[in-house]
Amino acid sequence: MEITITMLNGMSRTLTVSPQDTVGRLKTLIHGSLGEAPHTQRLVLDRIDLSDDSKPLSSYGVQHDSRVALLVTEPQPVFLINDKDTTNTYKVRPDETVSNFKRRVESREGVPVSQQMLLYQSRELNGGKLSDYNIEKHSTIYLCLRLRGGCGHSHIVLF
Repeated sequence: MEITITMLNGMSRTLTVSPQDTVGRLKTLIHGSLGEAPHTQRLVLDRIDLSDDSKPLSSYGVQHDSRVALLVTEPQPVFLINDKDTTNTYKVRPDETVSNFKRRVESREGVPVSQQMLLYQSRELNGGKLSDYNIEKHSTIYLCLRLRGGCGHSHIVLF
């Protein structure tokens, strides 16, 4: 089946896909046709966000002659205040996973993932994507240390 991919600047491309193709496969086709990297792509069909790369296009109602909007996302700056009360800037994408962000924090701040407790608006970032926590441009995330010891788990929160 043929679908049309339309960008905000008005540019469009017709691609041939199968209803069983996944959203991830479509993003790969778009990358080959328009040059936009899959991780920067946000696809929308009739106000429905095609957010799960593993789902088939048919599960979102994509059919022959569907028009899918392509939005290109750019990394946004967020601030991380670490345990030494130092603020550092990180470039993140809304679809970045919390676990990936924690690995980047470990690399830059030197705090192992197992000892990190990341807080945003008094909520601990436990899993999922940063967008699940409504983290957006210029948000401030707090890095607190999770110290383990004794017969339970202790938490020290430093601000």
